[in-house]
Amino acid sequence: MTLKKWKEGASPERRKLIRSKVHVVLAAVGTLSSVVGIAVAINGGLEFNRTKVLVGVGIIVVSTILYISMLFAPPE
Repeated sequence: MTLKKWKEGASPERRKLIRSKVHVVLAAVGTLSSVVGIAVAINGGLEFNRTKVLVGVGIIVVSTILYISMLFAPPE
């Protein structure tokens, strides 16, 4: 099924429901990846490994950007 057919066949309520579910999934992914980033950063700090700490901080930054972009998505 193509996207155009799906948009024509779906009611506005159905599209709103799917959009809200996508927002919940993005929020969950952002939160869980932030937790992973914190764990990597702490592990790197305990091992005195600067590379792991920077990778953990990078994961935290990317997941925060994902989470914030999900929050500011325009309601349609």
